[in-house]
Amino acid sequence: MNRKSLVVSAVGALCACGLSVAMAQEAPAHKVTAQEVAEMLADPSANITYLNAAYRAYMDAGPKDDKMNQELRLNGAGFLRMPDESSVLYRAYMPFYSTEFPFDDDGAGDALLSAYWVPTKGSLILGYGGALMVPTASEDYYGTDKWSGGPTLVVAKKVPGKYTLGALLTHVWSFAGDGNREDVSMTTIQPAATYFLNRKGTSATLGSESTYNWEADKDEWQIPVTLALSQILPPIGKQFIGVAAGGSYYVEKSDVVQEWDVRAMVSVVFP
Repeated sequence: MNRKSLVVSAVGALCACGLSVAMAQEAPAHKVTAQEVAEMLADPSANITYLNAAYRAYMDAGPKDDKMNQELRLNGAGFLRMPDESSVLYRAYMPFYSTEFPFDDDGAGDALLSAYWVPTKGSLILGYGGALMVPTASEDYYGTDKWSGGPTLVVAKKVPGKYTLGALLTHVWSFAGDGNREDVSMTTIQPAATYFLNRKGTSATLGSESTYNWEADKDEWQIPVTLALSQILPPIGKQFIGVAAGGSYYVEKSDVVQEWDVRAMVSVVFP
């Protein structure tokens, strides 16, 4: 299968990931509120089905801090309820890039698929599973040309109506792919603290998506600190729409990547 076919297959699987389960789930026993949707989106252990598109503009990239790179990340999520009242959550994302540095080009990146088990009861949740990175990049510099996989860990502490603390920890190693490309050994740490500003689905989140590259000779860490505001809009039929906007400052990075970024996201939630 060539790269274009892989990209199309991954995007199709991404969309089916959320929609198939959304259509199969039973209607909730009560009318879901915007506040409940906001709390589920903030909780990495929540039983929720959604599709979203996240845009990022990476500013002040390049050796002269005069370039801007852009990313559009398509995400899908769903869940399966287990007989013991636990759940298996699954996630997928596919990035698309438009870059000025280090190459002036457009294309798709590598897709990431993950699934993990979580208990459904309790205010402190600990779950675990695995992740698979698929070499779907349309250009060499947008991906790794490697199949990579590894464990993922999720933790969440919830105080309904007040705040949610959560984190995802994932590590992937390459196990197949182009032997001429560098091996992959990457840790991703995604902590987030969300505070609910009212009972109408408004929230503020402070978080990060830090990475550590174990194969790098220098500049192993990339650590952004992100602040975002989110709002759940009134439902359209049975679907809620969530919108968010924010930005990041990179406290640790290499000398030629972005200093900061601005971002926006739209989510379609199937409660």
